[in-house]
Amino acid sequence: MTSAENGDIEEVLETLAAVDAAGKEAEPAYKVYEVALSEQYESSPSSLGAVGEHLMSFESWLGTQ
Repeated sequence: MTSAENGDIEEVLETLAAVDAAGKEAEPAYKVYEVALSEQYESSPSSLGAVGEHLMSFESWLGTQ
């Protein structure tokens, strides 16, 4: 914002390019996280703390439906 207010167009364009790149990388990065979380849950759900407990409870609930 400061760069835009100061008229530093090059800095604004570089920042916008970085934001655009981050947006494009977000989905693939999330997929890596999702796979890692799944693998961790399969090997040791309790190691995930509260998240693991919630997932185990949800999995149990699904089994009753």
